[in-house]
Amino acid sequence: MEMNIKSVIESLLYVAGQDGVEISDIKRVLNIPTDEIRNYLKDMQKDYASNVNRGLNIEFFGDKWYLLTKKENKDFIANLFDINFKNPLSRSMLEALAVIAYNSPCPKSKIEQICGHNATNTIKRLMDLDLIHCVGQASTPGLPYLYEITSKFFNLFGIKSIKDLPNIENDFDKDITTNSEDFFSQKINK
Repeated sequence: MEMNIKSVIESLLYVAGQDGVEISDIKRVLNIPTDEIRNYLKDMQKDYASNVNRGLNIEFFGDKWYLLTKKENKDFIANLFDINFKNPLSRSMLEALAVIAYNSPCPKSKIEQICGHNATNTIKRLMDLDLIHCVGQASTPGLPYLYEITSKFFNLFGIKSIKDLPNIENDFDKDITTNSEDFFSQKINK
């Protein structure tokens, strides 16, 4: 049986849905070199993006590839499913995400120091939304838990890596809670 690699990759992306697919998973299924898979994905990404008659795009966020609907179709999808695409994240959640993104791995005390409030509930809500996860404990007194952003963070904000975040220059604590919150709010409301 001859295999149509692009067809298989497209099927894998579709079935994975919002979880996305890592190249290592595609390699395991197809048993072809990583560079070859990456080339197929980039070629498919160009094909989807250049075809105005398609309602889907192939996107790479964090370390995963996704088959996503085009942003310009968001309102039509919302009408079909009666969805309100408002920002589900509070100001304190956006601030905490910014602190964690810029300081990974980040203990709760760092979040509280920069944001100026108790972060216990905020961290729990961000973990429930799968935007952050615990990656272990620091070897400092009290052995605080350390948090990092997840691939869902990249997907939600439409950024490919930490390098896509705005540059924080002067007063780090002030800039991270104001500039980053504005950046994240703009990204999520697009």
